[in-house]
Amino acid sequence: MLISEKSTDLLRRKVNSSEETFCSGLFLSARWFVLSQVARQDTHLVVLPTREAAEYCSADLYNLVEGDRVFFLPDSGSSVERSNYKSSLGVQRTAAVGKLLKGGEGPLFVVTYPEALEEKVPDGKKIEGALLTIRNGDEISYEKVVEILAGENFERVDFVSAPGQFAIRGAVIDIFSYSLNYPYRLSFFGNEVEKINTFDCNTQLSVEKVDVAEIYPDLVAGGGVEEEGISLLTLLPEHTTVWLD
Repeated sequence: MLISEKSTDLLRRKVNSSEETFCSGLFLSARWFVLSQVARQDTHLVVLPTREAAEYCSADLYNLVEGDRVFFLPDSGSSVERSNYKSSLGVQRTAAVGKLLKGGEGPLFVVTYPEALEEKVPDGKKIEGALLTIRNGDEISYEKVVEILAGENFERVDFVSAPGQFAIRGAVIDIFSYSLNYPYRLSFFGNEVEKINTFDCNTQLSVEKVDVAEIYPDLVAGGGVEEEGISLLTLLPEHTTVWLD
């Protein structure tokens, strides 16, 4: 099947003009190929009818879009008992919400489904206030790090294995944020952060050297979110395009 450049150019112009547009004749992965070609800037919220459809869409976009620009927004899994499964949902949901707040140069794709979109999140100020950002060269004491993490209900363990845990061993602090699939390893020289890496908690081997560690708490675990939270739609930046199937 061939998708003409003329058709994608026409759709791009309509999207940029904020016109409500209906597309037909696209099936399966062809829809996301066109979306990846049309979306050149700003934020794009893709709402699919089911969780399974949203997962397939996310997988396709991961392969079509370069860079860390595609985020799957699941529901919190409040009815699920499996702790590891729930932790994974928390990481994905927190990463998507955090990216919406952080913004940056587009395009950004957030893929979700109605049940996940209906769940409330903490307001933006509460999320930003809970964020711990540590950069290479920063000076911060172990005591301060422990105080902040404990205040956000992080658990101190011998070795981190799941989001929401941290471990201190000599001049090294491991922290498993809810915003990333790998934990951070901070190496200190006194109170100065000398090096930051992400690592595989199963092998303990470094995955990537980074300049900044952004630590998010669990944004989906209780805390009165359902009563006091806000709609995720209020976090969408201006000029967001919503795609509905």
